[in-house]
Amino acid sequence: MDSRPPPPDCSCMDAPCGMCPPCLFTPKAAEPLQDLWKLSDEPRRRFVVGVLLRCRSVPVLENLQTSLRLTSWNLLSYSQSRRQTLPEFYARLDKKAQPPPLVSDIWYWFDTSPDSVQLRYLCHLLLQCDPELLSMAKHLIGVVVVRLKRQLEDQTKACSPDPDSDEDLHDPVVTFAKSTPEPSKNRDILGSLPADLSKRILAMLDEQMLKRCMKVCKYWKRLAGETMEEIRFRKAYVEQVEAMMKRYRGIKLVNPSYARMIDVLVPAQDQDQDHGQDQDQESACRRLKKCPFQSVYSNLKTSIVRMEERNVYCGAYFTSVLLDEEDPHRVVDFRGGPFLSTASKDRTVRLYYVAAEAKRVALMKGHVGSIRVVLLCPDRELVITASCDSSIRCWSVRTDQCVLVLYGHSSTVNCLDIHADRLVSGAKDCTVKVWSLQTEKHLEEFNFKHRKSVRCVKINATTVFSSCDRGVVKLWDAENATLLRTINAHGHPVRCMFVDGWHLLTADTNGQVMAWSSGRDAEGCLMTFSHPKEVKSMALSFLRVITGCVDGKIRIFNFLTGECLRSVMVEAEAGRILSLHFSENNILVNATSCVKLYHFAKVFWDYAEPAEAGDEAPEVAAAAVSPHHSVQHGLKGEGQEQRRGLPHSSSSRYKEDVGGAKTHFLPKTLNPNSRRLTEGSHAGFRGHRKTV
Repeated sequence: MDSRPPPPDCSCMDAPCGMCPPCLFTPKAAEPLQDLWKLSDEPRRRFVVGVLLRCRSVPVLENLQTSLRLTSWNLLSYSQSRRQTLPEFYARLDKKAQPPPLVSDIWYWFDTSPDSVQLRYLCHLLLQCDPELLSMAKHLIGVVVVRLKRQLEDQTKACSPDPDSDEDLHDPVVTFAKSTPEPSKNRDILGSLPADLSKRILAMLDEQMLKRCMKVCKYWKRLAGETMEEIRFRKAYVEQVEAMMKRYRGIKLVNPSYARMIDVLVPAQDQDQDHGQDQDQESACRRLKKCPFQSVYSNLKTSIVRMEERNVYCGAYFTSVLLDEEDPHRVVDFRGGPFLSTASKDRTVRLYYVAAEAKRVALMKGHVGSIRVVLLCPDRELVITASCDSSIRCWSVRTDQCVLVLYGHSSTVNCLDIHADRLVSGAKDCTVKVWSLQTEKHLEEFNFKHRKSVRCVKINATTVFSSCDRGVVKLWDAENATLLRTINAHGHPVRCMFVDGWHLLTADTNGQVMAWSSGRDAEGCLMTFSHPKEVKSMALSFLRVITGCVDGKIRIFNFLTGECLRSVMVEAEAGRILSLHFSENNILVNATSCVKLYHFAKVFWDYAEPAEAGDEAPEVAAAAVSPHHSVQHGLKGEGQEQRRGLPHSSSSRYKEDVGGAKTHFLPKTLNPNSRRLTEGSHAGFRGHRKTV
């Protein structure tokens, strides 16, 4: 008969105790999280600790320890600062507190139960504990297992015979055991160690010894093979790091807040020549030695222009996707304001309101051929488009209707540009035409020709610029309709140009960007900026050349030195950039997959900081100009005082007078209901120079 006592029962109590065997072994639904035993519940915590301390079976405890070790404790929220530590628990357990009668009966029943029953009871008991109490039980089980193993080792040593005694000298079994060689001499030390430690030991050997170790056994073969792979990986990693450090050792960090005023030579105009005669010759010669492009203008009369230099687009940025549509034929125009105009092969013009994402506000149809170029005119509230049907159409953003159609080309119109009330167009018929938006007619005397298809046109107050697939760039007089200058330096088609008051940038399909003077007399190339592939778009802002290349990168160059200051990867796959559009703090990227807007952080320009991190501050040639007034040569000292008090937020809002036409920044205001376009920062993108 079984002499063990019956399991205690809590049937005489008002509510189930949750500790006795009937309560634990009876099947029941899963308890909610708030009903679990918590570490803060001292009676239940004492009961769990008491039961674990009474378990004398090492296999049972090791089984529980293995189960608890598999628990993902890093997902538990356990605050050590609000809980008591294990030593405090053990100290409190040492106090001889009299447990309740039911608890004493349960402990007595547990002590007399077999290992299988104890294991089952402990598993059911731990299922009622919350994660914090389970974590405490896991550590306690580890301590109890160590104690029990030490006790077993002490008992084994106490029961083993003394090797120095002569009691068993005549016992044949003992004599045979002593004469047998010790098995520890042939013991596999690496096999008994952890794998990581064994690999660290094997890593001290050379490759030849590791190959010999692979022949010992299968386990050694696996360890030696993994060790050789780790050695090769570590060696390759170190070589890559050294190569990277060697490659970037000479690179200097660009200061994103750098700005200063610098003297730049330009071809002299009539008023500049008269003013130069009154200058002190000795002072002028001293300043000319420090000015860039002196060798290009060596045979010309020049004047000094005070220009502002900034490391634009070199700071932090984030991107937002405006249009997430695949279209390899999309053409876009964006002037930095609240509106974006697009067109494509579907002969449809779309107008979007740019916010967190682009929202379409207008849809205009009328072309019978694919649209090749779109031009947004905020001051006139027009969208001008040119198509493969050889027509140019002007659309009103108020009524979404076509208000003007211009016919004159005999083939596809490839490019457009506008200045004041004059519109210039270039077409596949090798002609450049100038139109008057005021009279809505073609100016007959302005009919310029190339030998190849015209790919890009630009216009300002005095000059019309055009380029063709032959690589020839021509400058035409906008008043007399005569040819002023021909640039024949490119060996590939020129499809991109940029012009401001003093300089002209041209880019060909081979990736060469060349800088020229926009005057009629200077013929030499000022600077060349090389790219691996075709340049789709470019701009010149604050003596920094910003380009968008087909290889998927935006590059920022120093206009005076030709040095690439920064490159930004916008498309991982080459050939997906269609065009770029630059404004004050934004760059809009038109790619085949989407239209993205890069928002660059506003910078507080510091005119005393160096251009590169770690360099000394360069010598500032003269004072910064006031936002609304030009500074003359005789006001150097006064200008320096003004520079110290110049507000950074308004330092970029300059006005410019180029050929009598004034352009300036206008506030970015919008009434979405009336869809009135207002001038953004693009109109003032060139307004950062001051003639001194």
